[in-house]
This record gives sequence, C-alpha cells and structure tokens, in this order.
Amino acid sequence: MVKTNSAVLGTLVVLGGGECTWVPALENAGWLCHRSLDLRAAERLLLETGPCIGVVDLTRDNFSLQGIAGLVNRNKQARWLALVRDDQLRNDAICQFIVNFCVDYFTAPVPEGQWLKTIGHQLGMLQLERRVWPELGQFGQHGLQGEQPAMQKLQHQVKRLAMTDMPVLVLGEIGTGKELVAQAIHQASTRAKSAFVTVNCEDLESDWCVVLPPDRGRHCCFLKAENGVLFLDELALLSDACQQDLLRLLESEAFNTACGRAIQPNVRLIVSTRYTLEELLEAGTLREDLYYRLNTFTLTVPALRDRGGDIQLLAEFLLLKFARQYNSPVKELSSKASQLLMNYSWPGNVRELVGQIKRAILLADNKVLDVEHFDLPRITDDRQSLKKIREDSERGALLAVLENNKGQISAAARELGVSRATMYRLLNKHDLVPPPRHFRQG
Repeated sequence: MVKTNSAVLGTLVVLGGGECTWVPALENAGWLCHRSLDLRAAERLLLETGPCIGVVDLTRDNFSLQGIAGLVNRNKQARWLALVRDDQLRNDAICQFIVNFCVDYFTAPVPEGQWLKTIGHQLGMLQLERRVWPELGQFGQHGLQGEQPAMQKLQHQVKRLAMTDMPVLVLGEIGTGKELVAQAIHQASTRAKSAFVTVNCEDLESDWCVVLPPDRGRHCCFLKAENGVLFLDELALLSDACQQDLLRLLESEAFNTACGRAIQPNVRLIVSTRYTLEELLEAGTLREDLYYRLNTFTLTVPALRDRGGDIQLLAEFLLLKFARQYNSPVKELSSKASQLLMNYSWPGNVRELVGQIKRAILLADNKVLDVEHFDLPRITDDRQSLKKIREDSERGALLAVLENNKGQISAAARELGVSRATMYRLLNKHDLVPPPRHFRQG
C-alpha cells in the first residue's frame, strides 16, 4: 500500500528500463514518481515538471545513447543518475555518458535503502541549486507583463523553456519584443550569470565572426557567448553557409567553419524572425532540414494591438522605469492619455510604445503625462474630421436641392421630405438662408 503524504517530498522522472521494483519504496517515502519510455513524451514531461531528480535506466537499451544524451543535456534542470548493468561499465560510450551528464550511477540491482539515501541527498543538492539560482524558472521586469490570454501563455512558455537548454525559435512582428523574450529565458535559466550575446544574422561572416560593441573588435560569437546564450536576430538574413553550420551544430553539437576551424561551443541558441517558418521556406531563405530542427519549440510574441488592456499595464511599467532613469517627476498617465494609448493601433509594437513613453517623459515637467506629450493621432481629431465630412456632405445636398427647385424653400423641403421649419433650421445651420427680398417703394 502506497503511503499518502500531505506534501510531496520531491519529483522523480525515470527514463526507460524494466520493472522498477524500487519505485514503491520512494512513493512510500513521499516521492512523486513518473516513468517514460518515449523520448518525446519525456521531453514534454520534463518541461512540465521543472527542477527534479532524473534516473536514466540503461539496463534494457530502450534508447539510443545519442538520443538520451541529447535529451539529458538539454534538460539541465534535472540532476541525473544512471542505472546500468555491470557489463555496461566496460562500454566506453556509456562511461563517457555517465561522466559527462550524471551526478552518480548505480549498477542493478540496487537496494532500496541505497536508493532512498542517494536520491534524498540529490534532493538536498537540488534545493541548494535553487538557493544559488533563485530566479530559475522565473523572469523579472522584461516587458512581458500582461494579463491577456496570449501573454499569460507566453509567460508560461518562457518559464518552462528557461529551465532547459533546448534551442528556441521566437516569432513575432517587428518591435514586438522578441529579444526581450530571449533575455527573459536567459535570466530565468542556470546560464543567467554568463553572457547574453545578440548578433544580427546579416552581420555574420562565414567563420561566425562579427564586430561587437563596445570595443568594436572582431570576435567569434560562439566564444563570446560561451556558457551563456547566443541570440541570432532575424533568421531570414542568415547565409546558407551559416545555416548549414547551424544544422550541424544542432545535430552533433559541433561543426567546422568555412575556414576549417573546429567549434564545439557550450552555448544555448535562441533564434528570432519576423516571418513564419512557412514563409521562409516558400521564399527559399530557409533550408528545409534546418526548418525541422528549429520547429521543435517555437514561441510567438503577440502584436501590441492584440494585447488589449495590457497596453496600459505595459505603458505604466515603462513610465516608472524611464522616469527613474531620466530622473523625471512623472508618476502617472492621465485618463485621456491612457485612452489615447489604448485606441492607437501601434504598428511599431512595443518598440514604438517605448519611444513614445521616453519622448513624453522628456517633454513633461509635472507628475502626469497627458495627451499633448505624445506624438500620436488623437481619437478626438478623427471624430472631428468625420463630423466635418458629414457636415460638408449635408451642405452639398442642401445646395443641390435648392438649385433643383430654383431657390424655392417650400419645394426643396417637400423634395427632402422635411417640414419647412426643419428646412430653415438646416439652412441656418449651414448659413444658407437666402437674403430677404427688397421691394421698390411706390
């Protein structure tokens, strides 16, 4: 009988293997145990689970060693243990796998007490890791605030993907904040203390070198991002040669550059584009084999115009951020300014909003940002324009009907189907009342 606990001690994910006779003892001790015999299902399970203890059971040869090594390497949020047969320790590839990816290993069969002791110790190590990286799986103020369903979904995806080392493709219109998403993933990962390097794909040379600020020197972008994140901005501008290198990197974690240089970088790759993958394929700017490699985990950043009430939420966050940065007295948006921001279509997305908020703060000299501080078309102006169009149309119709009736107001009123009083009111409104007749005096 499985012991029921009021709180789960920890989460254990077992990959592969046969009958796990030691699992009931862990469940009795309060562990939540999952088992997977499919690598794709395991990938999804690990994303949902987050930081956990993982056991790779190699005793039944359920997976290719390359496949399981790739999954374990991508999911560094788990502390991995290996379970092997005695004879497998004479296999160099398995020994290399254990050394590279696992914190410990067992040879089957393993006494239950040894499982409990070792896995309990690894749980303590996992808790220490959470103290060292308290933001693991969390992200701060990166412009991803929002309560609309599209933003809630994006926030959830960022948290899940931050805890793995998998390549990510970020889609979205120009200015939606694709780089902000990449930075949020980096900040919430175990790579947060290492570099985040942004490279425009158009600037890349065949040997993956680029001129980077602030020293303007020529650097290999992979070496610059070692142990961190390399963000490649706009996949559509990546040369075919670099696409081939990228494919080899995703397949084997190493490649040779055009100049013959061998590269085996320890970086996490995040790539962005404004186009859909289908559009890139149709235009011939993306290799089909690379398409399938990049299409595993895709995030879509919604356009600002589709974020509803989140526009004001984001504007208020940016207001406080830049007011502090520019030492401004601004504290809030006026109600009319908020309405102005909500009604605008934002073709330039978050980037345009950032520019408008900065401009408004620099122009303001009191605590409130108002409509005159923004360089945006006002909805009131649009209404006035529409009103003028209607009035001009009405005036034109009155002139036409008067002309048709030779200036006879009664006849014109009958043609329009209005009373004489209404006709005179319309004529007065448009200053079309005819002057009084002058009679010669006898």
